[in-house]
Amino acid sequence: MFFISFFPVSWHGTMYDYCFTLIYINAALTMDKYRKQILFTAFVLMILELGSTWMNLTIFSYISKALNIVFFVYIVFNLIYMIANSKKVNTKVILDSINGYLLLGFVFSLMLAVAMLYDSNAFKFPEGLILDTNNQVDSFSVYLYYGLVTLSTLGYGDIVPTMPFSKSLAILTSISGQLYIAIIIAMLVGKFASQKNNEQEN
Repeated sequence: MFFISFFPVSWHGTMYDYCFTLIYINAALTMDKYRKQILFTAFVLMILELGSTWMNLTIFSYISKALNIVFFVYIVFNLIYMIANSKKVNTKVILDSINGYLLLGFVFSLMLAVAMLYDSNAFKFPEGLILDTNNQVDSFSVYLYYGLVTLSTLGYGDIVPTMPFSKSLAILTSISGQLYIAIIIAMLVGKFASQKNNEQEN
């Protein structure tokens, strides 16, 4: 998904659709419990997302993005729960924690897209950025960029929240990113250290 911006702009829509498909399937397959039900939900949401893109209907776009946020929040919380309850720190747990962090950024990127659908003046974008006739950003890569830059608290400042709700979203995004690293990574390091101590004692 990070490499899509290197391709021609006319390809972005289709490439993001394929990436969404892979992310949905991957997110569903990471779950240990209720895998079939989650995979079915992922396919339904994927079809709704593709349908809203192809038919260009605003109401479907709202519903699709709202359901996507709920789905990814559920996946992220389940990943965090699985990581917290893991007895040993192995490659799968580390990859799940990375996946959880990136999916968290994806959730906030979707929230940004919904905020822009709600109010096209929610964020101030740099001059020269391609906007459509409704003053919406043309590519999801911009939302993904802002979501991950804010989650990591890098904050270049090129995209600025202008409304109270968009400022609250920016604060929530940056605090969530810091708490994820402080709590989840600290938990993994602690489990890994105690695992090493136990191995040395045995």
